[in-house]
Amino acid sequence: MPADAATPDDLGRLKPTRYRGRADLGLFLAFASRSTAARAPLGAQWHPGDMAWQMRSRYECSQALYGFEARDGFGAVAWFQAPGEMLLEVMPSAEEITEPLLAWALDKARAAPAPMQASELRITVFDSDLARQERLAHAGFRRAGPAGVHFERSLGEAPPAPEPPPGIQIRDCVGVDAHARSAAHRDAWSALEHLGIDGRSDFSAAEYLSLLTSGAYDPVLDMVAEAEDGRLVANAIAWLDPASGVGIFEPVGVNPHHRGQGLAGAAMLEGMHRLRAAGARLARVGTAHFNASAIAAYQRNFELVDRSSTWSHTIED
Repeated sequence: MPADAATPDDLGRLKPTRYRGRADLGLFLAFASRSTAARAPLGAQWHPGDMAWQMRSRYECSQALYGFEARDGFGAVAWFQAPGEMLLEVMPSAEEITEPLLAWALDKARAAPAPMQASELRITVFDSDLARQERLAHAGFRRAGPAGVHFERSLGEAPPAPEPPPGIQIRDCVGVDAHARSAAHRDAWSALEHLGIDGRSDFSAAEYLSLLTSGAYDPVLDMVAEAEDGRLVANAIAWLDPASGVGIFEPVGVNPHHRGQGLAGAAMLEGMHRLRAAGARLARVGTAHFNASAIAAYQRNFELVDRSSTWSHTIED
């Protein structure tokens, strides 16, 4: 039996392990690493960098994040990130627990307290993952619409050298001022009107500093574009998972006054050189299906390899 295979007992009594604090962080990051490797060439919902970024500043806090034991570590992980929104990943050797897990998730959604109640449960699935879609359909889920666009680049050969415009330097974040680094993120993510998003990022210096404690973030791989006046006007964090050899970029952003100059591409090319030097074989990045400017930018240096869709199930009373 494969090391991660689910047992009959797993199917009959799904006993989730909830994330309770930093002592559990390594278990969930290890699952993200294992699933990234095991699902290849398909993508995984989480790379360790995704998880570390999404949990920033909350590593000490209990999360609606659940692991399901198989033979050797977690065989599946489910994360309720908002009312009616669940991210799900299952190891290929534990796929048989998918449908019992979906039933568990629907029961949990029905029993949610009033602030967390929703009319439907939504899950994102890669379009190339036909087996997962079949299991979702069998459990009563239906495709609701597009979600993301996913890109990849082999690092078997060195990518082109970055060519930032005059007056711009691409550098890493070793010794960076935390306030300047957090401001660079806020500047980019508080100016999304071109996507129909009206909101402001509250990413703080404390949140940035929390990344340093995650065990997954490396400031050598956090690339920024620095203007002549010292301002950081673009940023792209590269995250390396040595076990799978996969690096990802999350998040990527450019100051609205410096967009259209190729700064994101330059930062990511430098990041890819560093990932390759550190042993990565692949670099990946993704964005929302409606983010036309990011899609156009990524197509210059990556290959479009997949899309993802939202699948939903009505939550009955």
